[in-house]
Amino acid sequence: MELAEKTSSAEVVSYKPAGLDTLESPLSLLKEFLRSATIGMSLSKSSIGLQLSQGVQPASYAVSNEFRTSLLALLQELLSEANFTSCDELLEMMKAVKTAKELEILQTASRVAAAGFLEASKCIEPGRRETDVAAKVQAAFETTRESESLQRSYGYYFCMSGPNSATAAAAYARTGQREIEEGDLVMIHANTCADGYWTDLTRTYTAGEITSRQRNMRCAIEEARAAGLRSIRPEVTGSDVDHAARSVMESHGFGKAFTHAAGHGVGFAAANPNGRPRIHPLSPDVLEAGMTFNLEPAAYFKGYGGMRHCDVVAVTADGAQVMTDF
Repeated sequence: MELAEKTSSAEVVSYKPAGLDTLESPLSLLKEFLRSATIGMSLSKSSIGLQLSQGVQPASYAVSNEFRTSLLALLQELLSEANFTSCDELLEMMKAVKTAKELEILQTASRVAAAGFLEASKCIEPGRRETDVAAKVQAAFETTRESESLQRSYGYYFCMSGPNSATAAAAYARTGQREIEEGDLVMIHANTCADGYWTDLTRTYTAGEITSRQRNMRCAIEEARAAGLRSIRPEVTGSDVDHAARSVMESHGFGKAFTHAAGHGVGFAAANPNGRPRIHPLSPDVLEAGMTFNLEPAAYFKGYGGMRHCDVVAVTADGAQVMTDF
C-alpha cells in the first residue's frame, strides 16, 4: 500500500488479506471488504473491467495470493446485475506509458542496478565459476548505497559463460556451475526492482583477451544499438525500431544469429516479452513519449557463446533517453 500511495495521486484503499491472528481465508476477507467498498458506488448495473486473460506479474514476496476465477465469481455474487468484461488490452496500454514519477523511479532502479555490473567488470576472470560471479554481482547490488532512497530494492543477477551464454536467447536465464575459461564470452543478465518498477539489463564481457571474432560481434552490436536509438521517437512503430537495429546486424553478417526481437516493454514485470511496446519485426505498436522498453541487439552461436547488450530506454518528445547508459 505504501508504494501505491507513493506513486499514485488517486485514493488508495487497502484491506488485510490474511494474518496469523485469524483462520479466515483471504477470499472471505476480500468479500466483506468489497461489500463495504462498493456500497454507494452505484455499480449494480455498471460495466466493470477485470483482468481476465493470461498475463505476467512479478511476485513482490516469496508467496502471493492468486484469486483467479474466484474473484470474478465473488464480484458476480456481490454485483449480480453488473456486466464484467476484459480490460486486459486497456491495462497493457496504460502500463506502457509511464508518468513522470514512474520514470523517475525507473531511472533510480537503473542507477542502482549499475552497481552489480561494475562489480562484474572487476571479478570476471578465468577459473571462477558462474555461481561465484553471480553471487558477487548480486551482493554488490544488494549492498550499494545508491538504494538508500528506496523502500524496497531487490532483484536477480545471472552469469552465463562460454557455450552457456549462447542459450540466453530465450526469455529465461540460468546461472550454472561451469568454470569460466580463457577467452570465454561471459554474459551478465539482471532483472532488478526498485519500489515496484523493474529493469531488464544485460552486459557481455570477455574473460581475458578479446578475439577478432568477439570484436566483430561487439562492433555489430554497438552499431545496431546506435541505429536503434536513432530511430526512436514518438509515432514510429516497434517494427521500425526493430528494423533499424536488425538491418545493421544483417549487414555485418549476424542476421541469423540475432534470433529474438529487438526489445519489449519494461517496467511492470521482471521479464515480459509481450510487454508494450513490442520491438518486434511485426509489431504495430506506435511509440509515445513516456513509453519504456529494452533495446537488446544480440548474436548467439550454439556451442560457442552469445553476446547481448540490453538497455532500458524511455521515449521522449523528440527521441530516446537511455536510462542504463553505463
